[in-house]
Amino acid sequence: MTLDIEERTELLDGVVVRLLQKNEPHVRIIGMLSEIFVPGLLGSRYVARFQEPLAVNGWHGKNAPGIDVAIVARKRYAVTPDANDALAFIEVSDTTYAGKRGDRTYKIPLYVNAGVPSWIVNIPFSESETVDILGIAIPVAALFADR
Repeated sequence: MTLDIEERTELLDGVVVRLLQKNEPHVRIIGMLSEIFVPGLLGSRYVARFQEPLAVNGWHGKNAPGIDVAIVARKRYAVTPDANDALAFIEVSDTTYAGKRGDRTYKIPLYVNAGVPSWIVNIPFSESETVDILGIAIPVAALFADR
């Protein structure tokens, strides 16, 4: 059976969720996280993957959810890495945070149930929280500051 869906979608917890086009604020925050994690993880046992699928709770390959930032074990993968290889996940959210089918409702619980600590960077709100992953401290508010 195939579905005739023209939009970009993801299957999350049995629900087909439409993927929104990434807007400039989303792209900017992903880029800033890349600038933080790539040099911060050099020489460690982990690497950052950006907007790539990662197998969670039995969803593999093209059916695996795309994760904005995944910190995973540094090794060669024959197939999509899975939650056992992951140290942390970060989703960047602008319009999907509050929605019924958003990151907070589907993706984060999915990741947490897989045993992976997960965070949402919610673009409309600048938080005072600092996220620390492998000694890389990220003041969330700094992601929203103009350079």
